[in-house]
Parts: sequence; structure tokens; C-alpha cells
Amino acid sequence: MLNYLDVGKGEEIVFIHGLGNRIQAWAPQLELTTQYRLIIIELRGHGDSPEKENINVEFFAKDIIEVLDYLNIEKAHFVGLSLGGIVALEICKRFKKRVKSLILCNTTYYIPTLLGNITLEKTKRFLKKSSLEQLNERLIKKCLYNPEEQKVYELAKNAFHIRKDTYLQSVQSAFGRNYFYDLLTINVPTLIIGSLEDKVVPIQNAYLMHYMIKSSNLIIFENTGHLSNIERPELFNLAIAQHIKQFQNKVS
Repeated sequence: MLNYLDVGKGEEIVFIHGLGNRIQAWAPQLELTTQYRLIIIELRGHGDSPEKENINVEFFAKDIIEVLDYLNIEKAHFVGLSLGGIVALEICKRFKKRVKSLILCNTTYYIPTLLGNITLEKTKRFLKKSSLEQLNERLIKKCLYNPEEQKVYELAKNAFHIRKDTYLQSVQSAFGRNYFYDLLTINVPTLIIGSLEDKVVPIQNAYLMHYMIKSSNLIIFENTGHLSNIERPELFNLAIAQHIKQFQNKVS
């Protein structure tokens, strides 16, 4: 069983973090517990989730559905950031009946294997001469628009937890998985959130996904990097609440 946090009451929202993150990555979203039930899950190989084998998107998705089965949750809203967005797309592809709506944040539909391997080799070379703590610091600075903003920096620092035993496997977990044509089949209400200054996932991905998913809305944050939920928590949380309210109005 994965490590997870189950808090609040109301419409169930599943939060899926990004690469090298843990439950604490969603700390700014805990204020939503006054309106919703939040299921915040740590992917296998991340945080305190014990599983160290089969670190890939297919098993990430399967694990999350097993958590929902354990909690007797038939359908939920899924929020995925970065790698978590790819996992959310896999869930929508394989377990579509479990998905009420999608919120895809700072993510993409495809990581080419060649491009991924270049990143992997850079990471390996970095780790040969540097520590996990230095890698952590490097990732935080790359992800944030303004690392000098102390409160945001501390939240981002708490979000990351690079595990020596699984991190390199996690880097490779989504290589080569292409959901381009799957985007055309998504018909659940979808919100896409992107950031103009995202150095990890270029903003073009958000625009293209919005174009391909006919049931989607698009929100773009300015002066924001890859961790939009941490850098713009008020706007991020408001976007989630409005998205779910629109969903409830449609089904009522």
C-alpha cells in the first residue's frame, strides 16, 4: 500500500505529485479540506511509500486505483502536476470510469526517450561529483521562478525528497509514453494549468493539450515556474474550486 493522506470531507480529489516529490508538495492545498476530501498519495519509490520495484507510470496508476478501492471511492477528481499529470493521463486511459474530471498542471503528454536519456545521463554525471542534497538544491532552483522568495523556497524544499534507492528509476518512469492521441478521447471536464516561466515543461505543452482536449479550459500563470501550486497557491486553489463547482453544476 502506498503512503497517503486522507483529509477533509466532500467531493474526493486525488493529488498526484511530481518527480522526486512527496506528500508535503501539496501543503498549500490543505486549505481545500474545508470544502473537499483530499487524497494525497505518494507514488511508489517516492516519499515513504515502500515499494521499490516496477517504478513506472503503469504501476503508478494501478497503485492509485488500488488506494481508491481500499477507501471505497468509486470516482474522483484527479490533480496531477508534472510527472503526476502523466500519471493522471494514464489513469484516464486505463481507468476512465473512475475519473470525474482532470486537472493537469505544468505537465506534458509525451517525454521522448532520447530527450529523457539525455536528462538521465546529466543527472548521473551530476551525482558522481555531487550529493543528493546538492541535486535537491539544483532541482528547487530550476523549478522556481524566484528562488529568492523565502517562503516559497522553503515550501519547495519541503516538497522534494530525493531517494537514493529509486530516484534514477523514477526519472525514467515516463520515458517514451505518448498520450497524444489519447488526448482526443478525453471527454471529462479538464482544467489545464501552465506557467509562462516554467523551465521544466515549456508552456507550449499546455496550449497544445488544451487544443487537443475539447472538454478543457486553460489557465496560464505569469511570473510562475514549474511548481505553480506552491508559487501561486491562492490562484491555484481558486482554480480547483471553480473547476469542481462547474462540474457539480453540470451534473446537478
